[in-house]
Amino acid sequence: MWWTHVGSRVPTEPEYQPRGIAAQEILRRMEADGGGVAAKIDAWPKPEQIVPALAAAPYPIEALPDVVREAVQEVQGFLKAPLSMVAMSAVTAMSLAAQGIADVERAEGLRGPSSLFVITVAESGERKSACDNFFAKPLREYEQARLDENLEQVKDYEAELAAWTARMEALTAGLRKEKGKSASSADSVAELAEAQRAKPEAPRMPQMFYEDTTPEAIAWGLAKKWPSAAIMAAEGGMILGGHGMSKETLVRNLALINVLWDGASVTIDRRTKESFRVAGARLTVGIQVQSGLLLDFVQSTRGLARSSGFLARFLIAWPESTQGYRDFCEPPPGFPALTAYHAQLRTMLERQGTLDEHGRLVPRVLPLESAAKRSWVAWHDNVEHSMRPTREMVDLKDVAAKAADNLARVAAVLAVFEDPATAVVAERHICAGAAIMNWHLQEARRFFGQVALPVEIGDAVLIDGWLAKRSRDTGKTRFAKRDVQRLGPVRERERFTLALSILEDSARVRIVREGRAWLVELNPALAGSAAGNTSSGPVAARS
Repeated sequence: MWWTHVGSRVPTEPEYQPRGIAAQEILRRMEADGGGVAAKIDAWPKPEQIVPALAAAPYPIEALPDVVREAVQEVQGFLKAPLSMVAMSAVTAMSLAAQGIADVERAEGLRGPSSLFVITVAESGERKSACDNFFAKPLREYEQARLDENLEQVKDYEAELAAWTARMEALTAGLRKEKGKSASSADSVAELAEAQRAKPEAPRMPQMFYEDTTPEAIAWGLAKKWPSAAIMAAEGGMILGGHGMSKETLVRNLALINVLWDGASVTIDRRTKESFRVAGARLTVGIQVQSGLLLDFVQSTRGLARSSGFLARFLIAWPESTQGYRDFCEPPPGFPALTAYHAQLRTMLERQGTLDEHGRLVPRVLPLESAAKRSWVAWHDNVEHSMRPTREMVDLKDVAAKAADNLARVAAVLAVFEDPATAVVAERHICAGAAIMNWHLQEARRFFGQVALPVEIGDAVLIDGWLAKRSRDTGKTRFAKRDVQRLGPVRERERFTLALSILEDSARVRIVREGRAWLVELNPALAGSAAGNTSSGPVAARS
């Protein structure tokens, strides 16, 4: 098992001959040399997993409303993207539409948004952008229509702002000239203050989608542009790994996003720009993050991404790649199921909550009906008990602590999608949401179970995945050892050597000598695979 490798030998340069090659390679060489030398070479042993992994469960597609399920299956049948990824795109779009309509009340005093944070761990090329485009189309059309309707207001505002700016400049210049004349200066100061209060307000222009931006810029947009929006990005590394998550801003911005998930108010104080306050705003997040980028983010925060509750707020999906198995097929004429889904989203958009005089969103409150409340409490208690010592969620208390809240949110999204005028969340919505949440908790166990690993195990998995990708890209199984260290993810000599030792012990690689060069040879059974370790996901080494 993988843990027996901790404290293994740290070899220098191995001095043994290769044990052989895979059976299919033997056959190829036998055909090439007529059954000569190759027939005498032993086959590779079966590679062992470096990290034991939970099996991926199928996404509970039956828990989605019929209209949603049929649309997801229709789009998935065409795009051939992972089913859970397609479903997450549909649910994220539903969350954006629902959060502007209703909050959900779990119990008296326990009220929260219906907004969802979703993160899909997958590599580039899995077609998340295409999935998002299919399901979010009515939302983007709604945003553009509102912008077009307000175009004249924007022109009027820009003219008023230009006039106001000119007046302010004139008043400021006059005040400088009157410096030292107390009576006239006092009058000018009063006039300047009055003009400042008369600054024209920008019209509320719906910006519902953010991609490559910073948490503070999103907060400003929620406060000044439109109080209901979503981060939807197929390259979530731009969000997690960008300037907004630099060392200088990390703590502040993680806290800011946590507050936006809670739906609470927050004031952003700035030295060189206008300070502002976010209140009555709702934010949905649906991003895809490559394993390596997420690994870098988790490591760079030194535990803060977990301890702050940031990652615990996300519903995690960790789909197996479908790349290489996506033979083209013609789309269904007219996408009838997706069209029905779009029609329901448009109905939701017609019932968006009103804005008060300060531009804050005022969604209505959806309580849980009595039977739904009993089911929610029972599920809440089961998850709470699962955090006890020796139970399955003991190492995921942060995730478990947010799970019941997320269940209520998922149920509210399902309820509002089914009937945008609904006054309650019914028991069937809680039951459907519980099936979805059970799946996400399993995904969280799969993912986080491979995050806080010993350094040497994490290093081995990183090198393993790098070799598999290199093999897939080049068609080779042998690589110069110095190149693996120089170009690969682990470059410090002792860590690199120990990681290779673990991979050798697991029969995933072997070190061979060819002339004066040392080579790292990948087990041919792993050549061309999506990732070396069969769990094929990100692993963060614990330092």
